[in-house]
Amino acid sequence: MAEIDYARASVLLFDPVHVNQRTTRYALFEIGFRQIECVSSLSDFKSAIADSAPTLIVAESSATDADIFNLVRSVRRGELGGNPFVVMLLTTWSRDTGHIRKAIECGADDVIVRPFSTMFAEERVKTLIKGRKDFIVTSDYIGPDRRKDTERSTDAPPIAVPNFLKATVENDEQALNNGKQWVREARDAVTSERVRRVAMRIVISVELEASKTDEGKVPVALDVNDLQRGARELRAHVLRAGRREAAEVAEALIEQIGALGDGRNAPPAGLKLVKELAMGSYAAFANGDTIERSKNEIGRTVSNLRKRLQARAEANQRKAELAAQAAAAQTADDAGQDGSPDIKRAAM
Repeated sequence: MAEIDYARASVLLFDPVHVNQRTTRYALFEIGFRQIECVSSLSDFKSAIADSAPTLIVAESSATDADIFNLVRSVRRGELGGNPFVVMLLTTWSRDTGHIRKAIECGADDVIVRPFSTMFAEERVKTLIKGRKDFIVTSDYIGPDRRKDTERSTDAPPIAVPNFLKATVENDEQALNNGKQWVREARDAVTSERVRRVAMRIVISVELEASKTDEGKVPVALDVNDLQRGARELRAHVLRAGRREAAEVAEALIEQIGALGDGRNAPPAGLKLVKELAMGSYAAFANGDTIERSKNEIGRTVSNLRKRLQARAEANQRKAELAAQAAAAQTADDAGQDGSPDIKRAAM
């Protein structure tokens, strides 16, 4: 087993509260880290990520949760910094399950709830060194694959990504020397899967809308704005990859979605063209590969969405009926109470 030397690794630590920052820095120092850069403002944090290449990022998320979560997503999407796969550990004082779920869903490797001991923090860091999870890519998530085996209904394969924290503390010279190629290959794999997932999201939205005609009403309107966001993201990805032909198809996709107006009563021919352009953009990007291999997953997703939306609509309808019944009963009670004195006087 390779010897771990934390002193080799560089750490970027963000915490806007200085006393908490000092506490975390002390814990990192006790673990063995020596290269620790501390920042307390979001602007300095962003600049440090962009300008340096830390092997570990530790960030407090309690006070600036939305900003931190968006920043983590930007790193994972390759929009900030040179390594989308840098190990990222979030800390928080919040025990709110919603906050912790959002922290996990933004793409961070781990979340530690304060207060924590140095021993506990070191165990979590060791896990990120020895047992870091492969990444999974969806249309709205890039990060560690936390699914259980029984939950893997998607055909998206887990992607092994670079772990420079492990390579650095174990002094793996071969991995470090091949670092740029390592990142480039993993980035290409993530981009390819991301493009496929965004194209699938557009196809699924169109399939769901088209199924209204075939199988009855689906209680949700076509979200044209979401389609446009997906199409623009598709164009951005293929442009960054230098695939101009795919970008031209994506541009046509954006125009066709714009022709749908607000999405109400979208013509079947227009929906079909949106679907074909989304698939065509991916095919042009992937050198002729298609998303046909995802046909079963698309069908399952559309079916599950229909069932979920129908169940939600039925639950809302039942709730409205119960509220109406309660209001009617209250009205009847009020009427009875108002008439009771007259009844009593008539009986006297």
